Amino acid sequence: MSIIDKVKQLISIMNENDLSEIEIHEDANKIRLKKSEIGYTHTISPVATPSKLEQELPPHALTKESENLIEIISPMVGTFYRASAPGADPCVNVGDFVNEETVVCIIEAMKIMNEVKAETVGEIVDVIVSDGEAIEYGQPLFRVRPSTKEN
Repeated sequence: MSIIDKVKQLISIMNENDLSEIEIHEDANKIRLKKSEIGYTHTISPVATPSKLEQELPPHALTKESENLIEIISPMVGTFYRASAPGADPCVNVGDFVNEETVVCIIEAMKIMNEVKAETVGEIVDVIVSDGEAIEYGQPLFRVRPSTKEN
């Protein structure tokens, strides 16, 4: 069964049982679906034993040694949107402070809108991609100057 078929099947199960969230672990993959006001969000990620470097850094972030910045990277292939709806204000702007739960953008994949959370604490210093741009898995989206406290 393809990933798309599994996601469709999980959405059917969610609708039939009035669930708002579901997560499954199967073989080397993890699929997480969450129903929100803008539709379903999903995360499909490989489950693997993290290396020593991956244990030190969050899986979504890469530190740029020279600038000491964290990059928020795309968890999937899709279309990048800075706002949750056309005409709405961007989720975040340069200079905004984010924490682990801050939604920084929306990625549309297979007609499903997926919220991407910062998963780090700090200040947005750069928006790397343009609104409406097609993006790849692992592509940097934002640069964040890490912080240990909220401003």
